[in-house]
Amino acid sequence: MNIEPLTNGSESAELSGLKLYVFLGLSLDGCIAGEQGDLSWMEVCAAESPGDTGYDALMAQVDTLLLGRRTYDAVMGFGAWPFVGKRVRVLTHRSLEPRHGECAMGGPLREVLAQLAAEGARHIYIDGGDVVRQALVQDLVHEMTLSWVPVVLGRGTRLFETGLPGSAWQLAGSRQFRSGMVQARYCRVPRQAS
Repeated sequence: MNIEPLTNGSESAELSGLKLYVFLGLSLDGCIAGEQGDLSWMEVCAAESPGDTGYDALMAQVDTLLLGRRTYDAVMGFGAWPFVGKRVRVLTHRSLEPRHGECAMGGPLREVLAQLAAEGARHIYIDGGDVVRQALVQDLVHEMTLSWVPVVLGRGTRLFETGLPGSAWQLAGSRQFRSGMVQARYCRVPRQAS
């Protein structure tokens, strides 16, 4: 399967039927993790249920999760496996000892996506700063839900680093939560063919 970036008519992340989704929490200064992968700052929004934030609805929609290795390692520290019944693939160059049916994958993102499509994947949730940035650079993300947590970290892993190409997004919805978190859901605007 040939996966190409979307252009007008078929240029986003629908790549031959594939749709890629991002759902991330960010600090006000754009970090998705604090120093050394710290996520404790997200406790500010712990009262917001996954159902209220739209996370449960997204998980019901996706058939596959593609995680970066650091994200996978963080999830393994959460206790209960949160992805029961889902195909989970971990983009990594290191060995992986699966405990819940997850599998390691390596190589260029487009090749990994082609392999996932061959396995029957259609709706893929991607998570992990490196994986998300690769997908954004290659214009593969179809929908992005960003939740800004009312915290400034100062240092940490930023989602949007320099080097990302320009792209247009349309606001599909936004909302505010009691915790002060603000969430926006964006859909990729296809590029106009030249």
